[in-house]
Amino acid sequence: MNTLPIPNNVSRPKKQSTYALEWFVLAIVVFASTTLSVDPIVEPETELEIDHIYGSITLSTRSSMNALGLGEDIDTGAIATVDITVSSIISEGCITCENTPTGIQMNGNIIIQNIQGGMGGLGRVEGTLSITYLREYVSENFIGKEWFSVEWNASGGSELDTYWEFIIIHNPPKWTLDERYNAAFISVDENEESRTGPWMLAKTLLNGSLEIQGCLPNSLPCEKSVKPDINLISSQKLISSPIVIAHPDELKKIENVNSTNETPTKMNNLRQLLDVGNEIENHNIWCPENNGNIIATKSWNLGISNNNIIAPMGLWFEILNLPSSSFNQISGTWTEIEFNDLSCATITDEYNNFNIGIITK
Repeated sequence: MNTLPIPNNVSRPKKQSTYALEWFVLAIVVFASTTLSVDPIVEPETELEIDHIYGSITLSTRSSMNALGLGEDIDTGAIATVDITVSSIISEGCITCENTPTGIQMNGNIIIQNIQGGMGGLGRVEGTLSITYLREYVSENFIGKEWFSVEWNASGGSELDTYWEFIIIHNPPKWTLDERYNAAFISVDENEESRTGPWMLAKTLLNGSLEIQGCLPNSLPCEKSVKPDINLISSQKLISSPIVIAHPDELKKIENVNSTNETPTKMNNLRQLLDVGNEIENHNIWCPENNGNIIATKSWNLGISNNNIIAPMGLWFEILNLPSSSFNQISGTWTEIEFNDLSCATITDEYNNFNIGIITK
């Protein structure tokens, strides 16, 4: 039976519960989708890897504007020009690892133009984007730990900067296969098209590069038009030796913490996507050391709601055949702590074991 592509003007099914947290992470920094350049179908003996991603993204949604510090007084529709280099990496200095973590790193420049609204005539912002993903294999096809960070530094001032870091511990280790069938996409004439979530399409070009088109989450005008939000080209190169980077700082458990009258605010949006219940005094929080004075601390019971999955940019990584991270939401405790210069959140299971750590600045 032939598989037909899904037209842009057809209403697409959404896995709202499954991808709710993924959409939030995209809202943190929409350019994460640019790192997901599609890996074309090649013969096994052709050793290629993604080299360069360039093109444009129309920030058609409120969340994509807010992600880059462009607040409610700025009109949607700004255009971001993307120029990203992709490199394979390994990290050194992980004191809790059994094996050397490996992954990918994306670095490049972003220019945001056509900024219109109430910011005193500001029409252009330039910045640099850095995205790092690492994972540690404890045995073949089994991942024990993952690290994922997004850093956006803008020329318009520190109020536009964004930094998020995720640390995930899988217990038991997560089974994964690089070559596996994914029901979220359909293949049509060597192209890959999303079956669920926002519309995305990866076309293989004659020179082996890939043309990536797509829509931002909840960008309804995009899905009903012939003008997509995302227009990117991904080129490839021969596989080279990975770059060695310093491993992310280890997190430490903060002891003897009490709830404060103030509630942390930096992760309000993320907390609202979780099934948090009553406030509790069981504080289990991991954070970098030497963070200064505590401004606010709270903990909540955490339940399971519709089998949510935390999957930072998972849909984009998968369609591009790049490594991605995911974690099933569990029952346990959600704890937040806020300092002057950063905030941390931790998910622990019912036995107070660390599962997910999140840091934002």
